[in-house]
Amino acid sequence: MKKQLALALSKIFIAYYKVRYVKKIHFGKSVIINHKFKVSGPGQLFIGDNVNLWAHEEPNSFNFYHKSAVIKVGANSRLNGLTCHCAESIEIGDNCLIGSSSIMDTDFHTFDDPDHILYGNPKVKSVKIGNQVWLCGQSAILKGCLIGNHSVVGFRAVVTKSFPENVVIAGNPAKVVKSKGNALII
Repeated sequence: MKKQLALALSKIFIAYYKVRYVKKIHFGKSVIINHKFKVSGPGQLFIGDNVNLWAHEEPNSFNFYHKSAVIKVGANSRLNGLTCHCAESIEIGDNCLIGSSSIMDTDFHTFDDPDHILYGNPKVKSVKIGNQVWLCGQSAILKGCLIGNHSVVGFRAVVTKSFPENVVIAGNPAKVVKSKGNALII
């Protein structure tokens, strides 16, 4: 009953968002969404089938900084309070569970001074979240990171590099705290 009501309300919100954001958002089938949804900037957002975007406290917010920027959310994923900052590409796999996390493929700045420690540091690098990944609340995934399938990113973890599949990562900076099987630890 609750899911049927949520789907009925979602149809109204989807119609509204399609008008408000014109051709910037592409919704899959059976998407659940409410009024806590924000999109800004000139990029494209692709939401897969059966995605649940019903946010409770914090809105799901998708911010684009370039007209060719793309965010893809895989099928059957559940997002609650996610904030994305995208200048190039952010990809979230299928069956993911994401709390109030931040994902950004840009750090918004570079340094042109050859004497600066961050000189030559690229401003933008794509981010990819694998399938069946859980990003716990207040975690941050920074530019250039890949999170392997079936992994968990702990509460308030700050991810600054890529990690393989089947691992639990936590801390600031994030590191592997548990792995399954013969997972390669990078």
